[in-house]
Amino acid sequence: MTSSFSRVESFAPILQEPIWHQHRDLEASSVEARIRLAYERARSLSNAVGMTIEDIRSLKPKFWDFHRHAFTLDSGAWTILTIHWNLCMGTISSFLSERSDLLPLLQALEQFDTCGEFLLTELGHGLDVRNLETTATLQADGSFVLHTPNPRAAKTMPPSSPHSGMARTAVVFARLMVASKDHGVRPFIVPLNDASGAMCRGVACTLFPARPGAKAIDHASTSFCHVPLPSEALLGHIHSSSMDERKDFMRAIHRVTVGTLCLSTSNATVLRLSGCIAGRYSAKRRVGAPKSVPILSFSTQYGPIARILAHAVVFDKYAIEAMQLFIENVGNSDMQNIIAGVFKTTALDYTQKALSELVERCGWQGLYAHNQISEVWLAEKGNSIAEGDFVVLCIRLASEIFLGRYAPPKPRDPQCLLARHESGVWDEARQIWASLHGGHRGKEFNARLLPLSLPLVRATGQRMAYEAAKNAMVHGNDHGISMTPQALALYESTCMMEDRSWYVENGVMSRRALLNRDVDAMNSMLPLLEGMINNPAVDAFINAPMVDQDRLAAFFSSLPSFQGPKTEFYQAKI
Repeated sequence: MTSSFSRVESFAPILQEPIWHQHRDLEASSVEARIRLAYERARSLSNAVGMTIEDIRSLKPKFWDFHRHAFTLDSGAWTILTIHWNLCMGTISSFLSERSDLLPLLQALEQFDTCGEFLLTELGHGLDVRNLETTATLQADGSFVLHTPNPRAAKTMPPSSPHSGMARTAVVFARLMVASKDHGVRPFIVPLNDASGAMCRGVACTLFPARPGAKAIDHASTSFCHVPLPSEALLGHIHSSSMDERKDFMRAIHRVTVGTLCLSTSNATVLRLSGCIAGRYSAKRRVGAPKSVPILSFSTQYGPIARILAHAVVFDKYAIEAMQLFIENVGNSDMQNIIAGVFKTTALDYTQKALSELVERCGWQGLYAHNQISEVWLAEKGNSIAEGDFVVLCIRLASEIFLGRYAPPKPRDPQCLLARHESGVWDEARQIWASLHGGHRGKEFNARLLPLSLPLVRATGQRMAYEAAKNAMVHGNDHGISMTPQALALYESTCMMEDRSWYVENGVMSRRALLNRDVDAMNSMLPLLEGMINNPAVDAFINAPMVDQDRLAAFFSSLPSFQGPKTEFYQAKI
């Protein structure tokens, strides 16, 4: 089952609206103007996509396709909407079957008449739920009073400033206090801004500085000073056992795990777009005299671009399969945690390293946000932390696997090279685990196994991505980028080259054989590279001036310039 947005080019018509033209970014000179532009674009996206309550609640294809493809349009607008749709509407809609009175609010959120937020993390505690300090105290009449007891308890980072120019309502997590007894952390529906954007009574917002590189939105800390809330503000029941309290809390934050996966699926399109931008620039940029050649002819230039485009195709297939597995495991939170955590680790870890190199391969022009690569690179850094820092996710996943509580999906072909590598590094880690004293919270585990968490989980993800891409190539599908044997071979070789020592140490292949195999994979990919770089499906998304000389000249002519007085030219006489 697919949606009308299953392909990246499905979003191209949206970019024809004037609000998406690049000059609008240049005209928005102040932080406030850039924030307002992000909300205007979020409204444009919301109108075009038409996301419904049911799309969000049931994780329909449109929900996933928005997250896969729309990040590259405007990362700020995308961030506003993923908080709004996934975290806020997703959480509230899960209570709709028992709370029909929530429907009017959900309908206002669906129409984007109200912007939704999700306030869980606190300035001094992050996601350390056991130490969250915001309180909601039950009153005699059944109402509540929401309060931030000290600066450490201020909620971060979701937006809450008046710059949105619209009403804003949040799901706020606070300790439910009943007769001085702590009943655990619960979600409450809390208005933050009125229809004009002004702060509601008792709600305070401190606007954070703009993040470097990423599109501006109004990230902030939000605090509450004895804010009265009606009884229906609470999502869930007041009285419950300690076991029910944990169950209720896990239900209330289940959309965080959804976010772990859906935010990460944007990486395939980000890699594809960035590879095409760098490739088009490299084909135009020439060096040498008297006979110049494009810098794309050098292996140090075409190599990183080809690898990125191969990963983009593989990650696209992996994203589609991971989304299907995630939905199939609704109700099995452990497996959903594995699917989301492994995908996020694999995609984000590669994307961050690859885009950093790609920025450098584009020289000084790669450093500038208007050429897009550095912007999406830094914006994706936010996704590596949002809905779970992927290193912390790896620590948790690896620990649970060592303890026998979790088990990732088994390899389809245990003899494929990436499956053998995965099995080998995990077996080696288990031998270390068996020799340690002090358990998984001991000093030896901390020193010897925590640093292995990321490469272990990445090894599993690389194998799962390979399997998903191979399966898509064999059986085909009607959405996403076309999978080719050449892209799959280059992806596999790139993964192997990241841990050459394991293959050599275990007698699988010599260093020379690994290098020769990698060169062969790269050479087989080169005949496809021009077509992948110039694929018209991404044309509408590329506005980087550096890819075209006429576009570059027009861009620089639009920038402020300063000139000194004209000089007179005198012809020298002999």
